[in-house]
Amino acid sequence: MNTLTLTPIFASIFTLFYLFLSFRIGYLRGSPVMKLLFKMDKEISEEKLQRNVRAHGNFSEYTPIFLILLLILEITGKSSFNYLLVISLVFSYGRLAHAICFAFYQSNPFLRISGMLFTYLSLVVFSIQLLIETINF
Repeated sequence: MNTLTLTPIFASIFTLFYLFLSFRIGYLRGSPVMKLLFKMDKEISEEKLQRNVRAHGNFSEYTPIFLILLLILEITGKSSFNYLLVISLVFSYGRLAHAICFAFYQSNPFLRISGMLFTYLSLVVFSIQLLIETINF
């Protein structure tokens, strides 16, 4: 029986980061709950709010498919732990860099481009790996 190690760890980390992005949007929108927790001194621009909404949305669009691929690869047990770990860390960097770019910077081409490249690379690698493992039963 295979034990799942990486999927629960990364699912937990990604969920915590997703919640951080969610709370940030609530804060920027001026949520009454957030006003109780944090002092809000200034008005937030619509552009800044929309960039944070996209950071949150983009994270929620790519992360589930990655976790599904990781779960399947981990269950099949044909890929090494270290291989799955490295690709998971590459994906994590990609999502973190992209979210930080949108949530905290007006523009940061390095974080945006590297974030998306690392995200795409991770998804492509896991997708191809899964295809290879499935075809070569």
